[in-house]
Amino acid sequence: MPSESPRPLGVDHPGAISRSPGEPPIEAIILVGGLGTRLRPLTLTTPKPMIPVMNRPFLEHVVRWLAGHGVDHLIFSTYHLPEPIQTHFGDGSLFGLAIDYSQEDQALGTAGALKHAEPLLRDDRFIIFNGDILTDVDLTALMAHHRQTGAVATVALAEVADPSAYGMVVLDGADRVLRWVEKPSPAEAVSPWVNLGGSVLERRALDVLPAGEVRSLERDLYPALIASSESVAGFRTHAFWRDLGTPERYRAAHDEALRGQVALPSVQPDLVTADRFPGVRVFGPVTVGPGTTIGSGTRLIGPACIGPDCAIGRLCTVDRAVLWSGVTLGDRTTVSQAILGDGVAVGPGCDLSGDAVVGAGARVGAGNTLANGIRIAPGAELADGVLGFDPR
Repeated sequence: MPSESPRPLGVDHPGAISRSPGEPPIEAIILVGGLGTRLRPLTLTTPKPMIPVMNRPFLEHVVRWLAGHGVDHLIFSTYHLPEPIQTHFGDGSLFGLAIDYSQEDQALGTAGALKHAEPLLRDDRFIIFNGDILTDVDLTALMAHHRQTGAVATVALAEVADPSAYGMVVLDGADRVLRWVEKPSPAEAVSPWVNLGGSVLERRALDVLPAGEVRSLERDLYPALIASSESVAGFRTHAFWRDLGTPERYRAAHDEALRGQVALPSVQPDLVTADRFPGVRVFGPVTVGPGTTIGSGTRLIGPACIGPDCAIGRLCTVDRAVLWSGVTLGDRTTVSQAILGDGVAVGPGCDLSGDAVVGAGARVGAGNTLANGIRIAPGAELADGVLGFDPR
């Protein structure tokens, strides 16, 4: 879902929202409390918004993107594994903005989370975004459109060929939202426009929500606002956007970043050249973190992302894969279209492919074959040669 001309997230936008001294802050609530079940086992030890993208926590890219558009007060709505988020971001001062945390004792859903965070708001207007969306949508233009329409909510929309996996939106001629259908059936799929995971809301929109109850943006809040006398606007965009919610989409985000389809704010891809690792052959865009060693005769086939402090043996192949930090590969091991979490150790002569996902700290003994989307739990230990797949 690339935009026509990639632009860096988080770099100060030329039309970024500006305010006079004393004006209220530009605020955003980021929903980061999800369990990330589709990304397990990675999210059993790392909250989904903190999984690394190009060797930086994904949420760091989001924060810098928001700051580049003038946002100066963030509220993280947390539930699952909040500690890594709080430890990394603190009060936000290192990132040039203020950060508060709204911790849920029980999961309240996407809209329930907003209601829970409401006491932390400092103004009557705020941005919301899902914490697993990579996008370069023009927030400055989205905010301007919201102000111009006078709507109680303005939803950022993307055009897709098949809306069945998304929240489909039906618009009138003035781009007001007439109907919202979550994951429509083929018969219901009458519009190509879908929610890309972000909106601007007036604080009064939360008045329709009861406190402390489970509520959904898509099934409760937006339909209630549409049914009321309030106006809900759509903001059509052809910006880049990517949902990181599955292993396939997570790897695709790396592919797109490495190919230059989206520029990330926290990194400039340090693409590997053949002279950095003598005896290693490099094909396509590959980035390798600091402190990583790679043995001679190994092939790196991009797009691929290898984290810091990894140790890759001789005659290995890393092909369109994502390796987190501290991964060890024994000699003659192949990792192709797979994801390996922090500290994974793989013995010699293994073949990990076909969307295999290995959780943090797992040990895979020599001669194992992992394929067909297999997932290995964090800390698991596989003895030598216990797993194999018949390619037929």
